[in-house]
Amino acid sequence: SQVLRPHELSYKARAVGPRPHFKRPAVGPPSREARYADVFHQLDIDPLSQALNPAIIGNYVSEMGKVYGRNITGLTFKSQRRLGKAVRRAKMMGVIPVLSQPVRGPSWPGFIKHK
Repeated sequence: SQVLRPHELSYKARAVGPRPHFKRPAVGPPSREARYADVFHQLDIDPLSQALNPAIIGNYVSEMGKVYGRNITGLTFKSQRRLGKAVRRAKMMGVIPVLSQPVRGPSWPGFIKHK
């Protein structure tokens, strides 16, 4: 245990020193790159319409049943939101398992594999 002296609790003693460096949160690609890499955007397919297709939805779900983020999928903002809703619907309908890895379909061009 460490004993603090009263002057160590002052604003001056607390404010001095380098600020900690925080790692930026992992965000997806910029809009232009995402539009180029997003298969749903390129083929003009609504991800929500693919909720009954486990081969497509399964590529965007981890082994624990979580949806990969934009930094991994490379989708646009809109497609990522719609894909998340499609995954939730597919889980509720029993198309894909809730807590385990779904059946994997073919890998899509532009999809970044999770390491």
